[in-house]
Amino acid sequence: MSFFRKAISLFVVLEENEPQKSPERTAAPEPAGAQRPPASEATALSKAEISKFEKHFEQLFEQTNLPGPDYYEFWKTMDTLESHIPDETARIHAVFASLKIQGLTKGILIDTAGKYKEAVLLDKANFESAVQKKAEAEIAGREANIQKMEKERVEKQRMIEKLQQEIQDAAAQTEKMQQEIADERAKIDNAQRGYLAACNAMITKIDADVVRFQKITE
Repeated sequence: MSFFRKAISLFVVLEENEPQKSPERTAAPEPAGAQRPPASEATALSKAEISKFEKHFEQLFEQTNLPGPDYYEFWKTMDTLESHIPDETARIHAVFASLKIQGLTKGILIDTAGKYKEAVLLDKANFESAVQKKAEAEIAGREANIQKMEKERVEKQRMIEKLQQEIQDAAAQTEKMQQEIADERAKIDNAQRGYLAACNAMITKIDADVVRFQKITE
């Protein structure tokens, strides 16, 4: 299991219609200092969503990747050696000792962890800005149209019988647009909840790692 999937899976739950004994939920040991959210507060993600966010953060880290061995290279090496050194604490010390030869220090490890956290926070800010713009574009316009069409519908009710069909058409269109708003709002809300859960999981994982790295003896 990759570092990204492991980090996300530690702080979210699979949707109820997903198998509960999937590898994503059983293969990742919890890092010291990490606390799972209560079941009532945890965000449910499907395997497909977890895979999507895993790829998203992997691309983000690749774009942010700093020269030389750093936090990202450290965890890529950790993933590589997981099958050989199952105990994560022992693996941390082994990987650190290996990368120390290439110039990695505890200071660099902790400092670059902060750099990747900054990248995640910036990505979060950009996402929230995009969500707000999408909400304004997809919902505000439809709400304005609903108000306009409802006014027209009320006016047309006062007209003679030959306008009845036009009134019915306006009412039907209003109902359709209300459903579109409900559908769009649900999609936006689901995407926001899923992303924020994955993003907060990454931030919590990085913070927990920094606490553990402080205990490494150079």
